[in-house]
Amino acid sequence: MSELPAAPHDAELPYAEASLGELRLAFAQHLAPDGRTVSVTGVCPRCSGRTVSEFAYGMPGVGTKAPWPFRARRPGGVPDMVGGEVLFCECGHPHPAMPSDAVFVGCGASWRVRTEQTGDSPS
Repeated sequence: MSELPAAPHDAELPYAEASLGELRLAFAQHLAPDGRTVSVTGVCPRCSGRTVSEFAYGMPGVGTKAPWPFRARRPGGVPDMVGGEVLFCECGHPHPAMPSDAVFVGCGASWRVRTEQTGDSPS
């Protein structure tokens, strides 16, 4: 069975601050070679743009998006940033109607990713 191709990025989708809740999505994380940041990559579920979020790792007090110390650690000592953080669209495209003071350049969506570590939410 072949996978359907991903939808193309809808760069014309108007900006809207939209919390999409907890979703099952394929996101990956990579620790930088210097050990200072963790990059989380995937596709925005709202605009279908490739999004990359960087989180400071191991450096308290530098304005990280994550709490210090990291609470949700995976085997090997690297935190589960995919399942432990709220992610925001950071596709890098200023969508129409994006406010000039927007924190992230993207469509305005935010979401959490459900992973094996986070599990299913109770009904």
